[in-house]
Amino acid sequence: MGEPFLTTENEKNMPLFRARTSIPFARIDDYLDPILTSLVAHNLELRTEPGHYAVVSPFGGTGHLVPRQGRLDIMVEAPSGPPFNRLKHDLTSLIGFVAREEALTIDWTGDTAGSVLPPDLRILTVERVRDVTPGLRRITFSGHDLGRYAVPDQIHCRLIFQAKGAGKPEWPRLDDNGRVVWPGRGQLASRIYTIRRIDADAGWLDIDFVLHAGNGPGIGWVRAAASGDIVGLLGPAAHGPSPAGWYLLAGDETGLPGIARILEGLRPAARGVALIETAGRAEEQMLAHPPGIEIRWLHRDGRAPGSTRLLVEAVRALALPDQREDIFVWCGAEFTAFREFRRYLLNEAGLAAAQCVAFSHWRQGMSEEDIAAAGASSIAP
Repeated sequence: MGEPFLTTENEKNMPLFRARTSIPFARIDDYLDPILTSLVAHNLELRTEPGHYAVVSPFGGTGHLVPRQGRLDIMVEAPSGPPFNRLKHDLTSLIGFVAREEALTIDWTGDTAGSVLPPDLRILTVERVRDVTPGLRRITFSGHDLGRYAVPDQIHCRLIFQAKGAGKPEWPRLDDNGRVVWPGRGQLASRIYTIRRIDADAGWLDIDFVLHAGNGPGIGWVRAAASGDIVGLLGPAAHGPSPAGWYLLAGDETGLPGIARILEGLRPAARGVALIETAGRAEEQMLAHPPGIEIRWLHRDGRAPGSTRLLVEAVRALALPDQREDIFVWCGAEFTAFREFRRYLLNEAGLAAAQCVAFSHWRQGMSEEDIAAAGASSIAP
């Protein structure tokens, strides 16, 4: 097979950064589909080409994945350093996470761009902090050039927290192996959240934070957040809704921001059900939604988050439309509920995998760092 670099006539006279890696990968056949699914979920366009897969980055770079016997060959090209190193980072981190158990060695050779800031990095300033309910805090941020985040099909982002009074902010960079290089004072805390609402033209976005009892870096920052605080923004990623005749939206408090955003964006004639688990009646909100979508609140009433079967039992009790192909499902919840919810829909209710977007937004007893170290198997359905 020839080299799968795909260069247009207009690009032939343009300088391109190019690099490659050949990853020893004994079980590539077992992992290929989950890898490709993960790439698409992280805002990368996938094209199936003869003998390989082309992965197109929104920043302008292109990667070419060539599965072979016992290995995975990857080649990347991009017009400048930031998209070049970002694409290497996306491929390195996502493949490594999906196949953590394989302890893959991923080293890049070829052109080098040096250490660069991520091209999607935006700096946000806290403008307003208010509690929507006793357990949900909404923070409004201002920023510039937010257009890439104002898309309905990629609704999650990563916030990078700066310590109060840290002086001049420093941000992570990407090196020539696609790995993150943290500032001199060490790794900055970060967490993944859902963008609840955004107006890119006006330069602001809202993120809703669950006020839980933990002591992690995210909730610590949220409790102390005040006007003028600075955070970094990376992303977006993670699927939003797809067109359908009937919608099932389900989640606990962590899935509520995504459900609310999806409801606001549905066409007025949309039909379906939204199942939302919260601590109690005080956590209910007024949500804008099409009249054909029924909202059902499920209350734990003193039971701990992640300890009930409320979501699973509620979806099992639903009378789904007979035309299964018209259904789209979006779910964000604790791992145990997410897993059983998804298995029921695919294995018993007869839905296809493409009709279901389900996320394990958290897992009881595991931090984000624990999940990153364990790999994708720790949150696999």
